[in-house]
Amino acid sequence: MNEYINPNKLALSDDFFKLAVLEEVQRYFSNSFIIEEWQQYVMKEINQTFDNQKTYRSFDYLCEIVRSLLVNKKVTQENIREVFKEHHKHVLEQIGEYVNEDFPLDVHLSVNEAAVQLAKEERHLVSSMDYQFHLVRNIVTQPKAFVSAGESDDVFQAEIKDSRGNVHGMARVNVAGGLDMPFTDEEQEYWDKLRTAFSAMDEMTADIFDIICFLFLFAPKDEDGYLYFHSNDALKLRSNLVDPNSSLEVRERDRFNIMSRVKALSNIWISLKEGEVIEVDESDLKESKKYKYRDFQKMFEVGKVRAAYDENDKFLGIYACQIKPTSLLTSFLNENKRLGIIDLSALEFHPVRQRPEKRLSRYLATQWFIRLSKNNLYQPFTVKTLVREIDFPVRMRGLDMYDRFVKALDELKAKGIVKDWYFTEPVDFSLFGKTGWLSYFHGLKVAIIPSAEMLEKNKRKLSILQDQHQVDSLAINQMIESLTQPVVIQEMGQRRGRPASFEPVVKKAAVGRETAPAPSQPVIVKEEPAPEITEDSLTAEMVIAERERRGLSLAKAAKEIGIGYNTLKRFENKETKRRNKKNDLKIVQWLKKSQLEE
Repeated sequence: MNEYINPNKLALSDDFFKLAVLEEVQRYFSNSFIIEEWQQYVMKEINQTFDNQKTYRSFDYLCEIVRSLLVNKKVTQENIREVFKEHHKHVLEQIGEYVNEDFPLDVHLSVNEAAVQLAKEERHLVSSMDYQFHLVRNIVTQPKAFVSAGESDDVFQAEIKDSRGNVHGMARVNVAGGLDMPFTDEEQEYWDKLRTAFSAMDEMTADIFDIICFLFLFAPKDEDGYLYFHSNDALKLRSNLVDPNSSLEVRERDRFNIMSRVKALSNIWISLKEGEVIEVDESDLKESKKYKYRDFQKMFEVGKVRAAYDENDKFLGIYACQIKPTSLLTSFLNENKRLGIIDLSALEFHPVRQRPEKRLSRYLATQWFIRLSKNNLYQPFTVKTLVREIDFPVRMRGLDMYDRFVKALDELKAKGIVKDWYFTEPVDFSLFGKTGWLSYFHGLKVAIIPSAEMLEKNKRKLSILQDQHQVDSLAINQMIESLTQPVVIQEMGQRRGRPASFEPVVKKAAVGRETAPAPSQPVIVKEEPAPEITEDSLTAEMVIAERERRGLSLAKAAKEIGIGYNTLKRFENKETKRRNKKNDLKIVQWLKKSQLEE
């Protein structure tokens, strides 16, 4: 009988050593562009095809570090795996400088790929849920709120108000603001052509605001605290909008619009605190005067601006820049207790056609986070509050406003942001269009229930606060558990011109993103036993379905299975040229274990 030999414990040749290092580093280094470049480099070395092949010192040094950590150990797959498991942070820090040398920033490469990929997989951004932070973001979408600040023709200001009209601060914008940069004439002309601050203040500007703040939390920064914001980051996180009237190529037009918003954000100053100075007249101590003062601070600081040129030295445009939020914003972002979740759909909604959906998504995210911690999640909103947040055009009247309001909430439900919503009392359509109809409509109340997924994500965030005794953990747990209890609501017909019909309906909270309609009669469904999962029957669809059922990202699933992130990604995308039996077995075992734990 032949003795079994574990291949993971066999000594590796130099070529197989490099392949083993390449496989293991993928578990801890998620930049797929660099991984692919390293793969080509290794394969050309092994096959000795050195035609115009660039030498990647970063990978060579990676191998040197791993060998140094294998001193007095056999060079095997198992030992290499242990080295990465115990020392991966040290290893990646050591090669960082060489990675930057081998892969300098260029017009097509963003160093923020890992953070962007994380957001797309998790389907959310992390941001501050502080209400003042929300108001500051909102002001960048309201150019009409700004009026001339005085003698200067270039400076305008606006009060930062909440939905009740309370003033929280002041915003100023310098429409002629420029950058003290050593631009060439061509580069300066491009920068000057970027849209002016007023024409670039809209919902897309708020998107860029959110993206930069998210990247500040998760993307790499230099020693001065700047991150490199690349237009590709925004293109990937937002829908790729097409401007049919533009003479530029679609992507170039999008880049132009993105950098216009960056320019606008860099020219906005905010004051959130108002002080008071008392001046005493020395000649008459009874006389004194009070003066108010405001300290204004920029929202964002811009460092280097990256101009793009093609191989023939032809100027293409400005694609990226160094940028960082100032202490005005980092005071919110660094307060861990206020960080919460914004659904990625908020970025994907069209900034013009779906403006109500975009604005409601941001507002509700903030409100749900606050309400969850205060145990008043189901408190209805007044229509007036939501309509002010949506900021409908002045020309919108009567049933048109009602229909657009309902459509926005229905769209949030379809996207899975809202689990359900309903008016708390019947709507009297006969009043619409008559004197006083707006006061009646504004006085209505609407309950908006977040999706279970949104609550679960915020619950995980709030669990940190429970450990710090900042919130009532019992109240939060009761709030989450209440989602699985029947909720009696009223369903209304929402067709124009028809009175709403009301019938009490019992609905049960769904676990996923979709809520099935309540059946009028009990339905007994006979479940068929699930087919046996084997390596032969394994498909990409099985893995995708299981990940979505459990709400797992690619990275988390790959870690659970015990295979590389890129390996699982290629498997799901059906890009694997030759199936690996060991990997298939690991996936099958993972699927079976998940079914048993269900």
